[in-house]
Amino acid sequence: MATYLIRKDNKGEYYWVLRSDENYKTVAMSSESYDTKQGAKQSIVWTQANAKTTSVSDDTGE
Repeated sequence: MATYLIRKDNKGEYYWVLRSDENYKTVAMSSESYDTKQGAKQSIVWTQANAKTTSVSDDTGE
């Protein structure tokens, strides 16, 4: 399992980190910061709804 953590950056904006509950390492983090905590929460909800995929695209060209 993993846990979403909402944090603030040095500009006072919000972002989220998805952290492994097993080894506490960062699995993913938001690609942008949000003016409001609600914005970060909405991004988490979007990620939870849209990250349910089994497809993998290898863009390395190898």
